[in-house]
Amino acid sequence: MTELFRGNRLDVVLKLAERCNLACPYCYYFEQENNISELSRALIPEQTVIDTARFLRQGAQEMGIKNIFLGLHGGEPTLLPKKRFDRMCTIFREELADYTQLHIGMQTNGTLVDAEWIDLFAKHNVMVGVSIDGPKDVHDRQRPDRRGRGSYDNSVRGLKLLQQAAKERRIPATGVLCVANPDLHGGDVIRHFVEELDVHSLNLLLPREGHNNTYLQSQDKWIRYFNEVIDYWLQTRGSNPVRIYLLTEIVLALMSEEYAEGLDYQRANRHGIVTVSAEGFLGPDDNIMALDKAFCLTDVTVRNTTLAQFFGSPIWQTLVKSIDTPPTKCASCDWYRTCRSGDLFNRYAPGTHFDQASVFCETLDSIHTAMASIVSQREGALETMAGILATAPRHAARDFLNPVATA
Repeated sequence: MTELFRGNRLDVVLKLAERCNLACPYCYYFEQENNISELSRALIPEQTVIDTARFLRQGAQEMGIKNIFLGLHGGEPTLLPKKRFDRMCTIFREELADYTQLHIGMQTNGTLVDAEWIDLFAKHNVMVGVSIDGPKDVHDRQRPDRRGRGSYDNSVRGLKLLQQAAKERRIPATGVLCVANPDLHGGDVIRHFVEELDVHSLNLLLPREGHNNTYLQSQDKWIRYFNEVIDYWLQTRGSNPVRIYLLTEIVLALMSEEYAEGLDYQRANRHGIVTVSAEGFLGPDDNIMALDKAFCLTDVTVRNTTLAQFFGSPIWQTLVKSIDTPPTKCASCDWYRTCRSGDLFNRYAPGTHFDQASVFCETLDSIHTAMASIVSQREGALETMAGILATAPRHAARDFLNPVATA
């Protein structure tokens, strides 16, 4: 296993813009519970960039962090003026160069990407992902701009520019994130990405519903949706296979102990993300912050807290304990090692927090069953898979970047 999967890494989400040029109705950051963006300026000031870089440098020194993955988010991160973006990347590179390996990525809606942005991504070696929710009619309904107009054409235009730059080896390969939607035909969604947009690397995101959501759709619809996704995905296997991370990571883990250990690490650290707002407020994974105001810290910043202190905080330790403590239903599940109870936000309920199984438990079971069926067709795979699933996870959240565990 490479060093990147040995726990010696830190994932950071940095909010470049606390505003967005789109108005997606499902957006937790602006349209639902989370109001932390209202406490920040619209665009990240240079002083916050400098303070964050120094905060990360100190953390890398004190905790021996060899790799920092800096994810540039928003809002919409390309709302930041290009000169300020250029200056920001330079600051991070210069501040961290002697202390850790910095990897920069960005998730964008793609609508503002142009040739000048491509030049900046190439200059700073930024890996860029684009958020697209499916065919034009679906995407335009789900991701309108502030005037209610569809954004598909502009998003695809930006995606095409990124794809061309990647083919020219100017920037790293570009992938797509899509929010899964059981009202659609799953296979048609993936077919659109592959056959019409030439996308061969993507991921499907389950919505951030928890047990307190009244609009959660039936598991039968979700199972049908993912069965359709899987049926089409299997048709693409060949010389140019499609990588759908939600599926591929399970298949690989069921085939190989080495990959299973890599997935152990990823599952243990699935919420091991430090979020920094444009104002410098520190918080956990912003999907977690959106669950409850108790997870939104406005008195803890990159200026008054060290990384080790943040990891020792009650909020962070609650997440560590919740990841490492499976709900009763999950502890005896055949798929526990490769599932690890799903995402925390899908286990959330007011009062009991993360003590219950995921609201997508039946769907996750169906996906794992389908992936196991695929793997079992390989000669000798059943014995290997059984051994992998019978082995306890080799990594826990408490093992990484956790000062409490080593105190």
